[in-house]
This record gives sequence, C-alpha cells and structure tokens, in this order.
Amino acid sequence: MRNRVLGSIRSRMVAIYLLVTTVALFAISFVISGLVESFLVTQRTETQSEETMRLALELAPKLDPSDTNALYDLIVERAQTMNGRILVLDVDAVVRADSASYQNGFQLPYREVRDVLVAGKQSSYGFHKIDRTDDAENNIWTRAEQTVWAVYYTAPITLDGFYVGAVLFSTLLQDVEDAVNSIITKITVAFLGVVLVMAGLSFAMSNVVTKPILELTNAIRRMGKQGGGVRVEVHGTDETVELGRAFNRMSEQIEAHDRVRDEFVSNASHELKTPLSTMKLLSESILYEENPDPALMKEFFQDVNHEVDRLSRVITDLLRLVQIDETESKVQAVPVRLDAVAHRVLDRLQPLADKKGIALRAALQEATVAGDAMRLEQVATNLIENALKYTDEGHVEVRVLTSGEEALLRIADTGIGIPEDAQTHVFERFYRVDKARSRGTGGTGLGLAIVERVVALYNGYVEVESKLGEGSTFTVHLPLCRTDAAEKGGTA
Repeated sequence: MRNRVLGSIRSRMVAIYLLVTTVALFAISFVISGLVESFLVTQRTETQSEETMRLALELAPKLDPSDTNALYDLIVERAQTMNGRILVLDVDAVVRADSASYQNGFQLPYREVRDVLVAGKQSSYGFHKIDRTDDAENNIWTRAEQTVWAVYYTAPITLDGFYVGAVLFSTLLQDVEDAVNSIITKITVAFLGVVLVMAGLSFAMSNVVTKPILELTNAIRRMGKQGGGVRVEVHGTDETVELGRAFNRMSEQIEAHDRVRDEFVSNASHELKTPLSTMKLLSESILYEENPDPALMKEFFQDVNHEVDRLSRVITDLLRLVQIDETESKVQAVPVRLDAVAHRVLDRLQPLADKKGIALRAALQEATVAGDAMRLEQVATNLIENALKYTDEGHVEVRVLTSGEEALLRIADTGIGIPEDAQTHVFERFYRVDKARSRGTGGTGLGLAIVERVVALYNGYVEVESKLGEGSTFTVHLPLCRTDAAEKGGTA
C-alpha cells in the first residue's frame, strides 16, 4: 500500500511541484541575500573610505614628533567614534601610533598600505579574514574571539604636497554578516510557509487532475471483468476529457466487435448446420428404406452432393475472409491491369451467361491499379457471378474506366434489384436479400463481404445503386497506379 501511494501519479505530481518550488525559492533566497550583502558592503566601504580620507587630512598637522600624546589622544577618540581601530604609519609603513597601543614600531605588510605609500593611490581598502590564532605581526585584530571578516582602509597623509605617512583604519564587518544572516533566516521562515501552502495546494490540484484518471482506471478494470458496456462521464475540454472520449469510443468499438463476432458465429453455425441437417435427413431416409428405389437413391445422392458443394463453398468463403483478416497488415500491392483481370473473369463466366441466355457485355478501358491480381480476380468474379445469378433475362454489362485519380470496375445488370432498405446491409457477412433464392442459387452470403474487404485492403471502396425489379449496379473504386510500369501497360 505504501509503495502504491508513493508510486502514484498524484504523489509524483506533488513531489515535482514541491521540488520545483523549493529550488525556485532557494535560488531566490540566494540571489536576494547576495544582493543585500553586496548593497550593504558597498554602502559601508564607500562611507568608511571617505571617513578615512577625511581622517588623513585631520591627522596631517598632528604629526609633530615632539607631541605624540596629542596624536595618540586624537586617534583614540576617532577610533571610538568610527567604531574601529586606527594606526598611523610613517613613509616606511612603520606604526608610529596605534589606538590600541599594540603594534607600535611594527612594519605593516598589507597591500592597502603599499597602494597608498608606493603606488600613490588616494585611498585603498581590502577584506581580511581574521582568526584569533593568527600571529600578531600579521593580524591587527589578534584578540578576536572568533573567525570574522574585517575591512582595512588606508589613505595617505600629506603635508605641503609631500607624503609624510599613511593612516590605516580597520573595522569588523560582522554586523553586516549578522544583518544578512537575519534576513536569510526571515526569508527561510517565509519560504517554509510558502512550501507548506504549496504542498496543500498541490494535493488539492493533483486530486483534480488525477480523479478522471482514477475513474478511467476503474472503468478499465470493470471492462476487464464484464466486457463491454462500460462508459465514463466526460466534462470539460482538457486532455483527460479527450482520453475519456477515446475510452468511450474504444468501448463502443469493442461492443460492436463482440456483437459482430456473436452474429458471425451464429450465422456461420446456421450456414454450416443447415446443409449438415439436410444431409443427415437424406441419409436417414436412405438408411431406413428397406428396398430403396435406385432412381430415388440417385436423386437423394444428388441432393447430398449439392449440400456438400454448398457446405464446401461456405467453408471456402470463411477461409478466404480469415486469410484476408490475417494478411491485412502484410498486404503487398504491385501494378495490376484491372482491364486484363476483368477480361479473364469474363472469359471464365461466359458459359454461365450462355447457359442462362443472358448477354454478357464488356467495355474495358486500360487502367492500372496497385493490388494483387488473384484477389482482384476474386472481386470481379463475385460481382459478375452475382449479377448473372440474380438476372433471369436481359444483360450484364462490365465496364472498366478511369475517372480522375481512380480506376472504376462497374458491373450493371437488369436483374431483380435490391430493396432500398437492404442496400446498406448487402456487404455484411451472411446477409441475404432473398434468403430462399440465395440458397437456391448456391449463395453463401459472404461474397460481397469478401469484395468489400479486398477492395478496402487496396485503399478503395464499393458503391451500390439499385431499384427493385430494374437491376443493380456495383462500382468498385480503386486508386490509379502512377508508376513507370503502369505507364508502360502494367502487369496482369
């Protein structure tokens, strides 16, 4: 359970929100503290640099060697006022007076001192890390109780235009560090409050996002148990709504598939059971006849043979449909002359037309499509054979022509026609307009279903136009093949 909670989308979303918020607040805190520290230090150094330069001007007339006490008293007073330590140096960087009376007589090696006494700068300052373990010669804050930062300011002391020494003012920056740390602490407390608020909002927002997903997950589980008939309610226009609509469409398709499958199984069972039942009845009639008439037995066996042929046709058509469904994703199309395909089928079915006394007309224009010659022959055979079976007198006309980017195979007859309400169902498996007539002519109700499936494999479609008692016209639309082979005549 714990792993499920921690691994859920909701917990991941909350974790991502909090991570992004924490990183953003940390970056803001870092930037703000840096800006505040930089501002305070810059302001402090500018102010104290000016104070050091003014102090140098004030000390110039006080460098009389005979009156060192006055010089000492002055720097002690100014050190207290400026809150730091003041050292007066001669031109050799040797300390002449120290407000702390600690480094008198020492030569100071600091860069800031060299900047004003050697390089001739008007002022200089630098930052120094002070540690109480440092030697006295290298540290003027040797009595510091902890590691701190200090700033050393220097300015030259001039008299009548000549350098007579320098003044070094040193002060600690700890108050600036303390101020920055205080600001960081307050910002941290404020940001922690923001993180807590964001955590609550993240949980609430994640619930809004994940609720539809959880509902969809539960619906999928129900579908796994009970099959189709499961729907989810969709509201709004976001991505989860599209996901819900896609699920509902999938559920509808599964229901339709199950319904077609059940109908197919029922129809196939019926089509297979009918000839078997007939053969059983005929066989029992012969079996229980004590002295069967040879002529009657011959008639019975002819009927049995007819039912066997009928059963064979049903099984053959079923196998063809299965083969089409199995090879749908592996179909390979090559240039095929549609007019040549129609011509071969017409030659094969001409005896059937002659037997019924029906004129079989043809007008075949050269047209090349991408497909499989054997399957396209099956399409033409099923359509022309149907036209001949359901036409008692008149003619059947077969045409191949081109229209725009399409090749058309059109079969028109003067037969019994198809009722208008049945025209939308003629391509369904096992559908028959006139069941008694279809069985009498040997139809299985699968021929047109095979036609539609094959034509769809090659990106085409079939149209039907019919009037009851006047005849029917079936038109197959297939994309023309624009390859070099097609331009040269194609293959058949």
